[in-house]
Amino acid sequence: MKNILISVFTLGILGTLFGVLLGVFNEKFKVEENPLVQAIYEVLPHGECGACGFPGCRQCAEAIAEGRAGYDACVVGGKEVEEKIRKVMEEAKSQT
Repeated sequence: MKNILISVFTLGILGTLFGVLLGVFNEKFKVEENPLVQAIYEVLPHGECGACGFPGCRQCAEAIAEGRAGYDACVVGGKEVEEKIRKVMEEAKSQT
C-alpha cells in the first residue's frame, strides 16, 4: 500500500511541475500574430474548403494580408466577403 501512495504522490508532483513549466514556456515563447491576419480571418466564412487555393481560411487570410492573394480570393464568400476584406485592408492602411 505504501508503494502505491508513493507512486501516486510522485506522479502528482511531476504532473503539477510539468503543467507549471508548460505554462511558463507558453508565455515565454509566445509568437505574436499579425492583427491584420486575425481581422481578415474573422471576415472569412471559415468553411476550410480550399476553394481559394489555400489549405484553410487562416492561410488564405495570411496570403491576403501579405499581398500574395487578392481581396476576392475567397470564392465561397463572394462579393460580400470581398467588400469586408477591402474595408479591413483600407482601415489598416489608414492606421499606418
